[in-house]
Amino acid sequence: MAAGDEEQQALLAAEDALPNGTRASTDCEVTSQKVSPPQVPDGEIPILAQSSLYATHWLSTWGQRVWEFAIGLIMLEVYPSSLALVSAFGLVDSLAKVFCGSSVGSYIDRTTRLKAACSMYVMQHTALVLSALSALVSLQSHQGSAVFWTGVACTIGFGSVSSIGAQGSTLSVEKEWTVVLCNGNSAALAKVNSGMRAIDLSCLLLAPIAAGFLMTYTSISTAIVAIAAWNLAACVPECYLLVCAQRASAVLRAAKQLTAKAEFACPRTDGGWGTYFKQTLWPAALALALLYLTVLSLGMLMTAYLKWQGITEAKLSLYRGAGAVSGLAATVIFPRLLNRSGLKTTGVMGIWWQAVSLVLAVAPVWLAQLGVHMPASAASHILLGGLVASRFGLWLFDLAVSQMLQEWVPAKNIGMVPAKAVKALALPCNLWHKKLLASVNEHAMCTAWH
Repeated sequence: MAAGDEEQQALLAAEDALPNGTRASTDCEVTSQKVSPPQVPDGEIPILAQSSLYATHWLSTWGQRVWEFAIGLIMLEVYPSSLALVSAFGLVDSLAKVFCGSSVGSYIDRTTRLKAACSMYVMQHTALVLSALSALVSLQSHQGSAVFWTGVACTIGFGSVSSIGAQGSTLSVEKEWTVVLCNGNSAALAKVNSGMRAIDLSCLLLAPIAAGFLMTYTSISTAIVAIAAWNLAACVPECYLLVCAQRASAVLRAAKQLTAKAEFACPRTDGGWGTYFKQTLWPAALALALLYLTVLSLGMLMTAYLKWQGITEAKLSLYRGAGAVSGLAATVIFPRLLNRSGLKTTGVMGIWWQAVSLVLAVAPVWLAQLGVHMPASAASHILLGGLVASRFGLWLFDLAVSQMLQEWVPAKNIGMVPAKAVKALALPCNLWHKKLLASVNEHAMCTAWH
């Protein structure tokens, strides 16, 4: 064993001998040398550390998903005569991710593990609370007044900052903490990734229902206060759970390699792209980004179109729930497919599943071009069935590409490269928001934003 490894093992052993409350974390120290953490044998990932990461991720994701669903309805309530504010919120939110995404990744790479994650949580929740309170001010103000528009601007601005924080916490916990915890154990990483994604999809399914019931049976102001209170209360437990994860895992306590003093500022828009395109897997990440350049998803825009076609809100909600269940099924199947077929083959299977499902979904359109017509309701149900089935393939491919990023990207770029992938995902959404904002007063049909 090398001398550096012996010193690190001795430090960890001495740290474990300290009483609770006085244990020092080597994660708080900046090192210019790469430290090799202790190896984690297969199947010996600490359950407490894994459970703590799951719990902190659920707290963060639930608050963000509730807000993502509610903010569109809140902005409509603030300015009910137009969709301009809804589209403006989406546009600014996407631009914020585009211009600050790489800086988030750089900050995570250059900052100690615990500090990076906790600072992102604080940014996410503090900004969300301020955004919610600003929306409440706008609701209580006279429409068109200076106070009203100030509240609107703060709602959009702080909401975008919250999205940046949510992006950073996801990159830190999902892309770094899980990789370090599994420490080269690919099978364990696949299970942890599936667990994280299952939490995402569960929140995506249940959070809108909870927010909808709250807004329907109380009031929108009560819902805003409740959402703000949740996010305010969740921040401290999230950080404490990360501390618990570090205490339970020696590899999480081990100091990571830092490249420079941690700073957080929005960089030039071209910063980091050279590093991104040097990675051998950038085509796969780009393919994942291109999947979001579509209206063939169970988003708000498709929901509005199907409602116009005559599908009731109840049926649409059931189909959206079925889509989330389809995605959850992918998180269950993914580890088994990975063990049997490997990472690349699993990703290929996922993308082909989605492609075939979407071809079947739009089959009625092709048949109509050939002179074979069917009732509009039947065509809509076929479209919805194909979209629900496609979610399984989409999440399989997403899980495969995400694990490729985790395993194949060098540790010093683990934050930067996924951030560039997120930036690529935000660009198509940005284009859609621009198009919606330009046409919002021309097409009454556009009753939702993507």
